[in-house]
Amino acid sequence: MPSSTIDVLSRHLEHVPFADPTSDLPTLAAVLDAVPDPRSRRGRRYRLGPLLALSLLAVLGGATSLTKITRFIAGYDPALRAKLGLPTTIRLASSTLGRLLARLDGDTFDVATCAYLAALTTCHPPQATTDTTATARTPLLGLAVDGKTLRGSRTSDDVTHLLAAVRHDTQIVLAQRQVEAKSNEIPAFTPLLGGLDLSSMVITADALHTQHDHARQIVAAGGHFLFIAKGNQPSLHRRLKSLPWREAILNDRTDERGHGRREIRRMKICTVRPHLPFPHALQAIQVKRRRTHHRTGKTTIVTIYAITSLPPGRVAHTQLAALIRGHWGIEALHHIRDVTYREDACKVRTGAAPRILASLRNLAIGLTRLIGWTNIAAATDHYRSHPADGLQLLGLTT
Repeated sequence: MPSSTIDVLSRHLEHVPFADPTSDLPTLAAVLDAVPDPRSRRGRRYRLGPLLALSLLAVLGGATSLTKITRFIAGYDPALRAKLGLPTTIRLASSTLGRLLARLDGDTFDVATCAYLAALTTCHPPQATTDTTATARTPLLGLAVDGKTLRGSRTSDDVTHLLAAVRHDTQIVLAQRQVEAKSNEIPAFTPLLGGLDLSSMVITADALHTQHDHARQIVAAGGHFLFIAKGNQPSLHRRLKSLPWREAILNDRTDERGHGRREIRRMKICTVRPHLPFPHALQAIQVKRRRTHHRTGKTTIVTIYAITSLPPGRVAHTQLAALIRGHWGIEALHHIRDVTYREDACKVRTGAAPRILASLRNLAIGLTRLIGWTNIAAATDHYRSHPADGLQLLGLTT
């Protein structure tokens, strides 16, 4: 058996160099088998771990509904299903799979799958240190926090809304929580980050999460924040707008063309007036974004204000600008789930099932990103056409 999933899957993209992790990891089926099974022992025909693993392989191959997942599982060779401990003569019904997923513990499932992806990256944040010089040399990792509504899960009473923490560089989901019914994302922020090591992390978030308690939590955990400031913090927003931006020097400028438009970003940083009405805020940032659409010729100019706990000189100005832009990479993850996996068109609504399917999509995207796929649609085509490559996720083939 190979030492790691990355070692096996990197063979699927021979042109992608990837360093071997040194630690042995359990197979993905073993990780999923550790998820608590909500069913009574009597009458179980399908083992939970292998069934979830095959469901993941179906999603990896582009399955977008329970019906397609069960059809994918039924298509496997009976000998393979027997090896996994699954019945070879009984066809799994999509309703049966849906009832099982609806009863799973979503928090436990996300903890298991997110921890597995984090282990595969072999890039856990370094331990906090009291050595100021060493801390200044420690690279910082951007972690974006944002939510997404699963529109297809909407019922007359509620809709599934998930809050996730996603790495800027790899689109790996490190944590995910479901927002409580009749609530919003703010109360879910603290438990979302509670289990993560935030040292050497810069947490980026939109204006909804520009909250005093969130800033204190992040700094107390050894991390930094970079928050967008808007009208939900009126005193802070007014103070930021009144800073002497005309006199401030231009710290960074980018000029990018793509997607039928040209976008120029200018960033200024103000550190000369401390005591912003926000805990641990050390720098104020203004970003002017000028966007021109080639087809229409229309130009729009938007000004964005942000605050950060990063002290002056902790990161280069180009890195600070990259952290601001990198936050919106989480929107790219949501776009892939909607377009490639048709998440919003999925009508699964019962219990935890919508969340479990979203987590399987996160896991599939994370695995394909880690081995070098840049086009997730091409990755789904590959694994649909080469199921043996997908089976290597389970350690069944070498």
